Amino acid sequence: MSGRIVVTGAFSYIGAAVAEECLRRGFAVHTLTNRRPPEGTKITSAPLRFDAERLAEQLSGAYAFINTYWVRFPWAGLGFDTAVRNSAALLSAAARARVGRLVHVSVSNASDAPDLGYYAGKAAVERKVRDSGLSCAIVRPTLVVGPGDVLTNNIAWLLRKFPLFLLPGRGACSLQPVTLSDAARLIVDAALRVENLEVDAAGPEVFTFAEFVRAVASACGAHRIILPAPEPLVLGALELLNRPLRDIVLTREELIGLQRGLLLSKKAPLGRESVSEWLVVNGPKLGLEYVNDLDRHFGAGAGSPIASAPPG
Repeated sequence: MSGRIVVTGAFSYIGAAVAEECLRRGFAVHTLTNRRPPEGTKITSAPLRFDAERLAEQLSGAYAFINTYWVRFPWAGLGFDTAVRNSAALLSAAARARVGRLVHVSVSNASDAPDLGYYAGKAAVERKVRDSGLSCAIVRPTLVVGPGDVLTNNIAWLLRKFPLFLLPGRGACSLQPVTLSDAARLIVDAALRVENLEVDAAGPEVFTFAEFVRAVASACGAHRIILPAPEPLVLGALELLNRPLRDIVLTREELIGLQRGLLLSKKAPLGRESVSEWLVVNGPKLGLEYVNDLDRHFGAGAGSPIASAPPG
């Protein structure tokens, strides 16, 4: 294949894996990002600024535009409403530039949680994608597990650091994680289709949260007491950790989404790779250091690449 694909956040997490997959398939990659390029990358870049004319200019002539832009939680004046407006600006620019294909990376079950800001915002952007007039795809990952994954790494860090791990409730809620490489493959596959489509990016395995935590513990060799606890106690304990870590370990909305099964697909899984096997292979490296999400998005690490340069 050949042509130029524009990806938001190609030096971040999901965006970096998508960019690597695009390069592997023979595409040139241009990214809109506020992170500096890793040394040696073949990806061209421009600052992500939500100026209509500038965005359309950057997207002009693109074979496809893959949008991974979003925010995990409100911070520093940037909330979900702002993220929806910024996403609308990206979609409008894509329409103005007449990109050949629009792929938007959303989240599983976005429309099922109108009371949760993260999911409601994602659902609002999905509606704008459908109304864009472009050939489009919406890809909805569940929990994406891979290098740089905040949740899985920091579960491992907590297991390594403390003798006791508290499970919200009984840890009986289900999740269906997908590997980062599987998610990237499905996103780029969607970019190469011509029909409008909406697909979940979910792996072949379903875990309870308790099973997932125990799988992480086993993979990183952390033999800990894992106990069920009331949800307010779990959130209170995490709040106490937020202060010395200067981060938000887990938000209340993220916990509610997990408990409602929003990280579980209702469709046959399109992911092929085993998360259990990924954990076994990568477990020795998981949780050796805490991944501070606030720092890498709003602090000293905000301009640094999260992922290393994809091979060209």
